[in-house]
Amino acid sequence: MLKNQHNIDLNHQQKRVVLHKDGPSLVLAVPGSGKTTTLICRTANLILNHKINPSNILSVTFSRASAQDMKRRFYEVFGKYINQNVYFSTIHRLSLRIVQRYAKINNIKYSIIEGDNPSIHKNTLLKRIYQEINHDFLNEEKLEELLSAISFVKNSMIKKDDFSNYDFSIDRFNEIYTKYENYKKKNHLIDFDDMLSLALKILQNNQNLLNQYKKQYPYIQVDEAQDTSKVQHAIIQLLAYPKNNLFMVADDDQSIYGFRGAYPEALLHFSRIYKGANTFFLEQNYRSSKEIVSISNTFIQRNTQRYAKNMYTENEYDAPIHMVKVQNIADQTNYLIEELATSNFYKNTAILYRNNISAITLIDALERNNLPFTIQGFNMSFFNHWIVKDLLAFLDIALNPYDIESFERIYYKMNGYISKAAISYIKEQPRSISVFEYLIHFPDLKDFQRKNLKRLQKDFYSLAHMKPKDALSFIEENLAYKKFLKSNCQRLKYSYENVMFVFIQLKMIAARTNSIIEFMERIDSLKKIIQRIKKEKRNTSILLSTIHSSKGLEFDRVYLIDLVSGQFPPQSNIDDCDEEISDYLEEERRLFYVGMTRAKKALHLVFPTFQDGKYIKPSPFVEEIKDTIKDQYITVKKYDSFSKSKYNYSYKTFSKKQINKFPHPFCEGSFVAHTKFGKGIIKSIDGDIAQIDFESLGIRSLSLQVCIQQKVLNLL
Repeated sequence: MLKNQHNIDLNHQQKRVVLHKDGPSLVLAVPGSGKTTTLICRTANLILNHKINPSNILSVTFSRASAQDMKRRFYEVFGKYINQNVYFSTIHRLSLRIVQRYAKINNIKYSIIEGDNPSIHKNTLLKRIYQEINHDFLNEEKLEELLSAISFVKNSMIKKDDFSNYDFSIDRFNEIYTKYENYKKKNHLIDFDDMLSLALKILQNNQNLLNQYKKQYPYIQVDEAQDTSKVQHAIIQLLAYPKNNLFMVADDDQSIYGFRGAYPEALLHFSRIYKGANTFFLEQNYRSSKEIVSISNTFIQRNTQRYAKNMYTENEYDAPIHMVKVQNIADQTNYLIEELATSNFYKNTAILYRNNISAITLIDALERNNLPFTIQGFNMSFFNHWIVKDLLAFLDIALNPYDIESFERIYYKMNGYISKAAISYIKEQPRSISVFEYLIHFPDLKDFQRKNLKRLQKDFYSLAHMKPKDALSFIEENLAYKKFLKSNCQRLKYSYENVMFVFIQLKMIAARTNSIIEFMERIDSLKKIIQRIKKEKRNTSILLSTIHSSKGLEFDRVYLIDLVSGQFPPQSNIDDCDEEISDYLEEERRLFYVGMTRAKKALHLVFPTFQDGKYIKPSPFVEEIKDTIKDQYITVKKYDSFSKSKYNYSYKTFSKKQINKFPHPFCEGSFVAHTKFGKGIIKSIDGDIAQIDFESLGIRSLSLQVCIQQKVLNLL
């Protein structure tokens, strides 16, 4: 029926999985191996051939989107054979049902402080508690860290006595956590993580309720099990015991949520936890070309904490993986715009990145070039980043020297030698003269201080009349903001590289504006553009996404960008413990692997070589691929937009006419001589890129336009 009516032809490995009925089993499924199809077929087999009541099968997965997709696909195939409801749920939704049933029995009313329109929001509560304990404002970046730390504690089941074993980088975290938990308990409030920990506690202490769920669900299936946390595993283990008809589908090579408390160790120890467990493998990739599968398979085998499996495909060869070396982020943007503008093939294209910040200049460039795009997994924290707020405050003061609020934000972040007492003094004065005039007349100033303030007043006057890009550079160097950044990053244990990465995004946006007001308006308009596009569903658009948010998706063409050391993997997360570094790098390698395996036909790995005028190394993962892969599977391209300044931050706006092929005398089969690489023959030409087989080097990919402009390639 599957083959004849639905064109589903299960392979040998898939059939073994589908036919499994009783006892614990772990299914290790490589990317693109049809795991969801296999899981829904196994569900139907239990119902149709083993007469299991659909209401006795519990299928849980990591995300709501995955649960909905599984349910939709199940009923598309089996809806006309199975009329009863099959329960597909997230683990959070299941846990909430347990909590609500317990609350109803015991006449307790819990209020959820996350999601849509809660009476009190988790973030608001935490900001208030942080202020009370640390007497300081909790900015958006620190709030994200605090939220992650609390979630990690709950999902990893860490006891308060063991907090000292972890570096949460939050001042007085223990006190904040304790006060937060006590407040919720007193007021019957729960957040999303409490759904899990409270459900576990209820099941552990209420045997009658536990037995009801055991009886209700003698068959349990877990999809995306590599993303399951320690507390989630504990809930599942309780519900499955003692029959242990537990069916877990996972790929340990795609476990990328360690920061949320994902616990892939449970998979590695599955047979120890569940005696007599079966282990199945789904190793055939139906998604990607032979090149992508081969390279990805070789790449991930560098990890040691994994099951040994060998991903393969029967798909044909398509195109070599392109490693694209660009001068800087501006050239990276230009390269992407050129590629996308010439293709007119947007629906199955994705640009993926490690960090959300990478999307900002892309959004700016795509919108200016009228290229359709959509955004996934983007949070708005960039616009609340303290650097963004600092730089806008500098510019506000330049335009409006009466703005004491903006000045109070930045007075100690430049070379002004201004005291807190002086700020308190001018806050008490009427706003009849500028902050600089008040400061200059502040009592008890020394001559050098007054002289410095007069210089500062002139600097801000000059700043107001500069081009935006020049203004940011002036703030950075002349006002010594860069010096503040270095000391502040060292003091607060921020990554200086990541901080400068934010700064560079702002410089690139500034380079496309002509006045400070236009630049400030562009920042505001980008925020509105992102908010609008996030609400829209554009099926024919280029997708911009973090790799984390792209898991489970697939695209004909994938561009992985900003593949540089310090960004991928982030430098700030590497400490002095060799074992922790190893664990961290293995998860980052898994993340890179997830990004690569989203691609079906074409994969481009793009890495800038300069940042802020300084050389930066490619990501170590790029180097690993270069070192281990056969030449015929990859091509290395060098892209340079030939801007006047090698390190400037401007980027181009292209029209399709500008990107048409330029005339040249070369064609397939031409014999050529390169001034550096020697003699060769052109094997193929794709747009501007020629595949040339050199006598001494083998096949290399070269830009014909670059070769002509640099006069390095001639016909023989």
